[in-house]
Amino acid sequence: MKILPVESGPVYTLGYLVIDETSQKGVIIDTPLDSTDFFAENIAEGIEITAIILTHSHWDHTADCPKIKKLTNAPIYIHKHDEYRIKNPYQHTIWKLPFELESFNADSYLADGYEIESGSLKFKISHTPGHTEGSICLVEENEKIVFTGDTLFNLSVGRTDLPGGNSEQLMNSINEKLLILPDDCILFSGHGDSSTIGTERKFNPFIRR
Repeated sequence: MKILPVESGPVYTLGYLVIDETSQKGVIIDTPLDSTDFFAENIAEGIEITAIILTHSHWDHTADCPKIKKLTNAPIYIHKHDEYRIKNPYQHTIWKLPFELESFNADSYLADGYEIESGSLKFKISHTPGHTEGSICLVEENEKIVFTGDTLFNLSVGRTDLPGGNSEQLMNSINEKLLILPDDCILFSGHGDSSTIGTERKFNPFIRR
């Protein structure tokens, strides 16, 4: 597995290109504003993108999705509960944005336990509501990797004060879906540095003990 992160947009959002180097197939996880050039450059040498997977539908994670869809023709996946924001993005921002957002539709819906394969990679979907209603995380069990979006960060957790957020749901999601993973499972989130589940279990001040 090869993981290529891009940090882009006004709130330093992370998107990821994840490649199975044997098959040269891969997926894109989240599509921050102004990230298209990065993805185009890194898939130019024969990488086949089989899926665009959105961890949730806040604009900073989805802004370039229509451009990347045109670039790759890959299907867009999102949880049904979060679809409403991508269909009407300007109705669901908490402040007026100084740039355009294009509405778009999902091609397929994610659900808890759903699996997406790309070459030898297999991503299992965990529905982790709390930051948004349809937030999801992706677990690659063989590689011991988890992509957490804005659910769990390095020594922090996702905001719950935005529309659709719920602090009790968030903590339940973290405790029941993420902290059950092995301590050496590497965590890649939507903002900030990577971590491990063991580190978060021991040192994250927001997690209930």
